[in-house]
Amino acid sequence: MILEKRLHLRLAVPPEHLLEPEQVFAGRPPFGRLERNGELLEGELVAEIPLLGDIHFPFRSRIVVEEEGSARLEPVPMEHGEFWVELAGAGRVMEGTIAYDLELRVHAGLPEGEKWGGRALRRMAEAAFERNLNRALEELGEARLSRE
Repeated sequence: MILEKRLHLRLAVPPEHLLEPEQVFAGRPPFGRLERNGELLEGELVAEIPLLGDIHFPFRSRIVVEEEGSARLEPVPMEHGEFWVELAGAGRVMEGTIAYDLELRVHAGLPEGEKWGGRALRRMAEAAFERNLNRALEELGEARLSRE
């Protein structure tokens, strides 16, 4: 299953944190571990999947500085298991805040059902996973100052 989401945020954080997403998003669901080493940002999104519990979706992205007051995030290929995320986006300083446009491409290798019951269970798990991820992203978005 591949789930694509776009998220537009305008956060009341100091503009100097534009190149420090690990400071801005640390501890805010759905982000779990989040760390930066130079231009590489590595971490994981955490989402609950019924019957499977909390699933950790690792990602690796490169921070690319554009002009002053703006930067973008590019996904970097990485070894992964059944669950991973491609995280891309852009950030820019706006009126003393930071506006982010994030794009998530979530990969979840849920097992295929062999019979109708297994296929139905997979569809229910996919729907519940999408609801839980949307809820976590909405919670992250509650820090918004405005909708764009």
